[in-house]
Amino acid sequence: MKYGHVYEWDAETGGLLLTTSELKMSKEPRPVYSQELDILGFDKYWLYPKSNDVPLMWAEGNNYIYRGRIVAQTKGGSPFDAPQIVVIEDPEPQGSYLRPVDLEGMANKNALILEQWVNDTIKKIENIYDKYKKKVDVFYVAFSGGKDSIVTLDLVQRCLPHNSFKVLFGDTGMEYPDTYRTTDYIQKYCEDEGIDFIRSSSHYTPDYTWKCFGPPATVNRWCCSVHKTSPQVLKLRETLHKPDFTGLAFIGVRASESIARSEYDYISIGEKHKGQYSCNPILDWNSAELYLYIYSQHLYLNEAYKKGNRRAGCLVCPRAADRSDYFANLNYPDSYGKLVNLIKQSYAGNFATESKLTEFIANGGWKARKNGRDINVVQDYQEIEDKGKLIIKIEHPKADWKEWIKTIGVLQTTMSPYIIKNGQEAYTFELVEDENGLTVVIDSSLAKRAPTFSKLFRNVFRKVSSCIQCRVCEADCPHGSMHMDGTNFFIDDTCHHCSQCHKVDKGCLVYKSTEKPKGMNNMKTQSLNCYSHHAPKMDWFVQFFKYKNTFSENHSLGTNMYDFFKRFLKDAGLQDGNGFTEFAQIIDKRGLDDKSSWALMLVNLAYTPQFNWFYKRVKMGETYSKEYTLNLLVEDGAKESWVADIWSSFTRICELPFSKTGFGEMEFEKKKATSLTRFPWVDPDELTILYSLYKFAEACGDYKQFTLSRLLDTDIESDGITPVQLFGLDKDTLSTLLKGLSANYPDYINVTFTLNLDNITLRDDKTSKDVLTLF
Repeated sequence: MKYGHVYEWDAETGGLLLTTSELKMSKEPRPVYSQELDILGFDKYWLYPKSNDVPLMWAEGNNYIYRGRIVAQTKGGSPFDAPQIVVIEDPEPQGSYLRPVDLEGMANKNALILEQWVNDTIKKIENIYDKYKKKVDVFYVAFSGGKDSIVTLDLVQRCLPHNSFKVLFGDTGMEYPDTYRTTDYIQKYCEDEGIDFIRSSSHYTPDYTWKCFGPPATVNRWCCSVHKTSPQVLKLRETLHKPDFTGLAFIGVRASESIARSEYDYISIGEKHKGQYSCNPILDWNSAELYLYIYSQHLYLNEAYKKGNRRAGCLVCPRAADRSDYFANLNYPDSYGKLVNLIKQSYAGNFATESKLTEFIANGGWKARKNGRDINVVQDYQEIEDKGKLIIKIEHPKADWKEWIKTIGVLQTTMSPYIIKNGQEAYTFELVEDENGLTVVIDSSLAKRAPTFSKLFRNVFRKVSSCIQCRVCEADCPHGSMHMDGTNFFIDDTCHHCSQCHKVDKGCLVYKSTEKPKGMNNMKTQSLNCYSHHAPKMDWFVQFFKYKNTFSENHSLGTNMYDFFKRFLKDAGLQDGNGFTEFAQIIDKRGLDDKSSWALMLVNLAYTPQFNWFYKRVKMGETYSKEYTLNLLVEDGAKESWVADIWSSFTRICELPFSKTGFGEMEFEKKKATSLTRFPWVDPDELTILYSLYKFAEACGDYKQFTLSRLLDTDIESDGITPVQLFGLDKDTLSTLLKGLSANYPDYINVTFTLNLDNITLRDDKTSKDVLTLF
């Protein structure tokens, strides 16, 4: 994946200079205005004009750059604590005033490269329009008020007739106040230019939904569906008077913003809602090109960016960094505080003191929530298995079960026992409805005999227990068969039983968000603390391979160290009851200087509790603070008394060459590990990838046929760990490796080069152990 042009700093203008080279990884430069410097406290050190019309310098991450020199850095920060500033050098000699960036000069110097870049992008937009104008009912720009959507809108309006597309702003009710001012400005501009501008919003306020769902969380971002994407679909249906419309949205997504977004395609269908196209015109742009375009075209820039905010999404977002939370809180205390108070209400009573609750929020603990265990939302749904029967109890149904049951079939009887026809099959269930609520009884063996129907049937009653008519299911229905207005709800006779309204995990977003955990397997939970604070050191490995089968007699480790290292050696496949394993012989032959030796060990370790948790919860390319990681562990069942040891274990492992093959690197402050970030394995060994594929297949029930898209989708619940989860491989790298493996080892793997590498087959007569013979 490329990320636009390599850029250099220009001391003359104080700006950026694009080069003709392709950028492989963007640091996402952004302009810095006087208001941000004031907020951080730089006015105590530097003199600068107090104008927000022109930026004074730039920032890359936490580095502040003035005319090509890093002059300061920031560290830390939380919603309630300012980031620490570290001044490295004076920007100007003798403390002179900072010189603003020469925006006109910068634009002139970059004009030729930027013009070609823009022309290429515009040509792509025109081609997409010509290709799809007979396939879709509406083209629209998905406008958010941020810099990316501002640029996307301007590019689209430059090349398409103004009456050929619309602009759609999804108002979540949680936007930055400056975003609303930006939107008002753009709406007026569109009206003047003859462009149809539409606003959509949920019929519920965040005050209400946050109390029903609990606060959004990193892995449970119900807010996007409820407050943004679904209202947009419903608003377009209303505008077009067509429930089954097909739309194509121009979206300001850029690959350089995150590893997840780097896997987006330029054009795709059905990523948010079935039958709807998405086009990402600026996918290949980085923020250097973006800001150059904004300044050269004199586009409106959301004032939120000038106040130190790196993003302009929702005010309180589980995906936001701690530093972003600080700026949002400081700049918009009333709006920000209102949402934080909703978090406090959700967790009230779960902390001994108010200060502990505040500390929990400051450390981002609320962002780690996976379920409804610690929030004050009661879930009215119970499943019991008894004597071959599945019994579902709901005391206070929120919706009419006879409406929701229509989504999975047609009732053949009018009283219990009911018979429902689903496809060509018919199923019987009993249902009693009285003053105690609903009691539903069905054959529990259906979970194995008819797993799809069994899942959908349970989903129906989860909806019945939890549905607040958030309208996400209504938006998911491609036929417009479902009708909700917050009070009335019915499904008409056009229902196709397509199950699209069941695509949400567990059938209902409210249910999923508030579900109480049924308790993790005790051994699995205890095993999260596999190595206490005695994770291995390099010297331990050196001794192990030096002495091999006599290691137990010759090592210099203490008793506890040795006991935990034995556990680690077993988990890594290096030692078993017979001593030094054949796998260990392979590692010994390759040597500890070979990164693939460590990568091979990680493949084995990935199927042990602590590492398995790590790979499923710690995403590639994202920074995890110590506090946030510990909260994740507690959320997943680890005892609070263990989590410091687990963090210590991760710290030790990061000090080993594991860190170079996708495990992670620690950041330290005063010799203490404060955060962890995972980076991809840069030069992966193809045989190690083949070994990981066989281990993945064996963990998934020995199912040896899968797709490239399955490997790339790290959000799927699975017993197997993919090479993408392990090593951070992107689509292009993995595709190249698969091609090479198919050519070099046809007796082990076959890849069909059709449908975008969509068929990967491992040999049924081979195992992961067989792959090791290739080393």
